[in-house]
Amino acid sequence: MTSNSNKINPQDNKNCVILASGNGSNALNIINHFLTGKKNNGINIVAVVSNIAAAPVIEKVKKIAPFIPVFAVPFNNLSERDAFESELEKIIKNYGVELIILAGFMKVLSKEFVSKFSHKIINIHPSLLPSFKGKDAIKKAYDYGVKYTGVTVHYVTEEVDSGPIILQEVVKIEEDDTIESLEAKIHNIEHKIYPVALELLANKAYKAG
Repeated sequence: MTSNSNKINPQDNKNCVILASGNGSNALNIINHFLTGKKNNGINIVAVVSNIAAAPVIEKVKKIAPFIPVFAVPFNNLSERDAFESELEKIIKNYGVELIILAGFMKVLSKEFVSKFSHKIINIHPSLLPSFKGKDAIKKAYDYGVKYTGVTVHYVTEEVDSGPIILQEVVKIEEDDTIESLEAKIHNIEHKIYPVALELLANKAYKAG
């Protein structure tokens, strides 16, 4: 009889909440990965939260994983942020959340919230950070004329897109690429590396400095 030292016990699985704002392609990809992948892979998706009540991700999650609670908590402008974060903290407490996964979440959390949950908030960004931080990163890279861009999974810190990097993958921009074809390549890589990065964290194969 042999043992696998890398095997994760069910009680060691990290409870995670996903935050999403729109169609939820990254959120759905993560859920599908950890539902259909190997058992006890270190990640339990215990809730999904959207800041937009009509976001397509809400119904999509209900369809593919009806057992995962889904919450719509308004956060459309800055005046709603405090209330959103207060409700999110309740969800985190009630579900024993250990990791907060931003997957197409299009709002900036407060510095106070980020500080309180330091090294517990994960984001994915469509560039090779530290290049092209902020919004429209794919278009910025395309317009700038760089030959390579990519995708970065990183911890969220008080400064936007500046936290410790967990995982990156390079995407080459070909001569015949359009902005649409580049976006498609970037999204494919996002779907590939985000679950891998989460497994690294669950297996404690990565630790922020």
